[in-house]
Amino acid sequence: MRVLALVSALGEGDPIEWVEALAAIITRAHVIDDADALETLEALPHAVADPSLSYETKKRLYVAASERNLPAVARLFLSASPQGQLPHQLEKQLGPERPLRPADKPLTLGERKALARTNRRDQLLLLIRDPHPMVVAILLDNPHITEADIVKIAAMRPAVPESLAKVAAHTRWSVRHAVKRALVLNPSTPLADAIRIATTLRAPELAEIAADHSLPDLLRQHAAEVLAEINGRARA
Repeated sequence: MRVLALVSALGEGDPIEWVEALAAIITRAHVIDDADALETLEALPHAVADPSLSYETKKRLYVAASERNLPAVARLFLSASPQGQLPHQLEKQLGPERPLRPADKPLTLGERKALARTNRRDQLLLLIRDPHPMVVAILLDNPHITEADIVKIAAMRPAVPESLAKVAAHTRWSVRHAVKRALVLNPSTPLADAIRIATTLRAPELAEIAADHSLPDLLRQHAAEVLAEINGRARA
């Protein structure tokens, strides 16, 4: 409900007032542990990524944040992430057939999707290694999957960005702290998703992201700027 309310509200009112409010929410959530601000901050990545939030609305908010010199807020409204070439290993695994284990008989995508609905732990432990986005999507909704399983999917390297984007968009799993951390620290997570999720992480994790040279420069810069704002408000 909070996500839907936020999507609706972002499309209304003065964009400048909204970006200033979002900047205040980010710092309040981190500095004074405000419960309402924390809940809004957790909902923000889903609200910004929601298909019903129009491109024009995101563009207005991006421009307003840039004009108010709020780059960390502006980045929340990035609409696209650059896509690199998948490693050959992943390209091969995304083919029409793939075995669950090297010595096993290759299974079609349809067979693997059917297996992804199983309640058998031995099968699920093999399936969480499957990089295909369609398999991952089914696993995310499987009631027998655990948070530890999702963390393994989110931390997998190399990974298919589309699969990680599905984890980032999932309302059940994307709010789990361990999942969020794994997504942001995975260089294959789409940049727009990683930036939005990083904004919700704690100060020590923001410092970790800012110092991790395996991550995209813009993500590291974003983490450093959010951290600087948090520290500045804390001292004030």
